Amino acid sequence: MDFIENLGLIYQGILAGIFIALSCSMVGVYLLMRRLSMLGAGISHSAFGGIALSFLFGVEPTIFTLIYTALVSFFIQFMMERKNLPSDTILSLFFSFGTALAVIILSLSGSLGQEIYSYLFGSILTVSEMELYLSFAIFILSLLIFKLKYDDLFLVLFNEEIARLRGINTSFLNYMFVLLAGINIVLSIKVAGLLLSASFVALPSMTALLIANSFFQTFLLSAMFAFLSVIFGIFVSLIYNIPPSGSIVMIMVLLFLLSFAIYTVKTRKGL
Repeated sequence: MDFIENLGLIYQGILAGIFIALSCSMVGVYLLMRRLSMLGAGISHSAFGGIALSFLFGVEPTIFTLIYTALVSFFIQFMMERKNLPSDTILSLFFSFGTALAVIILSLSGSLGQEIYSYLFGSILTVSEMELYLSFAIFILSLLIFKLKYDDLFLVLFNEEIARLRGINTSFLNYMFVLLAGINIVLSIKVAGLLLSASFVALPSMTALLIANSFFQTFLLSAMFAFLSVIFGIFVSLIYNIPPSGSIVMIMVLLFLLSFAIYTVKTRKGL
């Protein structure tokens, strides 16, 4: 009975978690194949600065952090395109800046209370109706982009020079996906927490890449692993009374290890 009651209390968080996990899994494949696996961590810690600023200014945290993170995401992509510094150096810079900014602001404003812990570690109970609608809208937007730009993405990922010669605006695609990654990470913070939100982008796509046999199959498997992780993670958290963010990411890690074992066996047998 308690299990059913708890399920009813967090249905908004469950739905938001499923939409965002599916959206993150699609964006994650693109970022991982562009060797930008650290982008999620860089953006999530930058978003921490946005949350702290929203507390300082007394404005709605989710909307403010979405705008702040969108601007940061554009700036990260702008610096990466200039190629004056390696991508991991730029991401480390924003990672450190976002965390330091948040620590200073929260310390000076005395806002290091219970609310900030819910952003750090996730709190599925606090997902609002507005955040659920935003999560659904971003999921639909991500799906449409992948459907409409699938052929362009395939070419850009496997040969960017040829893609440019064929008239594909690769810069626009890169900006669009970094922006999508930023929005997805901000919306996943309530479910996964700042410390684990980057896992939603990286882990399902990493797992899919190990065993997928085609580009399209990678997207399907990544979405499937993300969906299963949210569903089983939340059930495990309700049964054992542990934080959903930790159990969801732990399921993602277990699926990765299982896929790695399958990949190792197939490689040894030459399959």
